[in-house]
Amino acid sequence: MTPTNKLRFLKRPMTIYVSNNYGTTEFVKVLQQWWEDKNITLAIHIEDKDGNSLPSPNRGEWRDVPMEEE
Repeated sequence: MTPTNKLRFLKRPMTIYVSNNYGTTEFVKVLQQWWEDKNITLAIHIEDKDGNSLPSPNRGEWRDVPMEEE
């Protein structure tokens, strides 16, 4: 897998327990990076609005980027 320069932020719900029986849900902002696998390509044919062929998209996955706290 190869890291790319595609980045995105998303908000993920996280449950925070205040006591044994009580928990609250907060949304945490997470930074993710796209990792693609250049060895595997999808066998589909994609065209743009004018009918020109576009390259097949590569497969990959979004991975969380660890954030440092200061």
